[in-house]
Amino acid sequence: MNSFHPDFLGEVARRVGIQPHPNYRQFVVQHLYEDTLRLLLISHQFFPIDVVIGISYSGKKQVVEALQQQGIRVLTPGFHDLEATIRTELKHSLERCRSAGNQLILHEVGGYAITILHQHYREDCHLVRGSVEITKQGVWAARRIDNLLIPQLNCAETRLKEIEGDYVGDAVVLSLDTILREIGYAMAGRLALVNGYGWVGRGVCRSLRAKNVIVAAYDIDVIKKVALKLDGFLLRDELDSLKQVSLVIGASGACSMTPELIDQLSHRTILVSASSKKVEIDLDYLHTQAQWTEFVHPHVQAYHLPNRILYLVNQGYPVNFVGSSVPDEIVEFLFAEALILLEQLVSHDFAPGTFPLSPELEEIPAQVWLDLR
Repeated sequence: MNSFHPDFLGEVARRVGIQPHPNYRQFVVQHLYEDTLRLLLISHQFFPIDVVIGISYSGKKQVVEALQQQGIRVLTPGFHDLEATIRTELKHSLERCRSAGNQLILHEVGGYAITILHQHYREDCHLVRGSVEITKQGVWAARRIDNLLIPQLNCAETRLKEIEGDYVGDAVVLSLDTILREIGYAMAGRLALVNGYGWVGRGVCRSLRAKNVIVAAYDIDVIKKVALKLDGFLLRDELDSLKQVSLVIGASGACSMTPELIDQLSHRTILVSASSKKVEIDLDYLHTQAQWTEFVHPHVQAYHLPNRILYLVNQGYPVNFVGSSVPDEIVEFLFAEALILLEQLVSHDFAPGTFPLSPELEEIPAQVWLDLR
């Protein structure tokens, strides 16, 4: 672990008064980076981890090894095997909890485990204390479940998460700029379309503008359309044609590059995701339209369509996972909130539903951060 970082998470745990809870087990689905490692190691002291399942498009070998050195079981399936692995491992974790008289805590990003639990193991929901979720994708996944049977506590709808949005936007643009420079492509002076003007989309737009990119944006929410106009960006509807666009960046959290949009894009347009998983781009449609594909860079794939070429960055995964991501010091805000949510989940009774961290509790990591500076 990097000793440069002060013991931010440890100090949060001390101020909250978190105690060991040996009768609970964590079922973790997470990205595996150095910052995540700090969260998992400290949370393991209080809420023992049953298994960690790493998300394959992110993660580092040394993080896996550090977790294994602490006796933590770690699996790193390929992305296409992720859900099947979660289903199998969740069954085994539930069985171990039943045998030992423990309760399971789902600790995840993306809502994978809570969805699979309700699809396949509803009869075992009494063995699950609840879920702690870090992403909006995971919150949306829980809200799509008919008759949610457990509580999901989240730090995806907090004020500190909103602050993170600008940093994610910077990371997206910095990673993309680095990749494009390596193939001799300059973004400055070109027109980019950003789909989604939430916290991340707004950050992407601002970071693009700082690199002298002309920015148009779109959101389904009319209030966000007003916001992006007031922030000085073009509305997608104001463009004469999407043929003018050189870059399309998806930051909506849903499929924003539909077949209809893809059909309107011109030769050499670059497609980028700033969202989680592979949700932003209709990759099936792109594959069916392509006559053949080739990699022109380790992270850029050319799709040769009948009359044009489109370029896909990082195979449709989030571009910021390629290079620069959000600084650890910022991400640890969210991890501190996740640590607090784990304690809240075991020390308080929640009805089934989705619940964000309260503003009062959110002030604790903010104050710790200020004190440690």
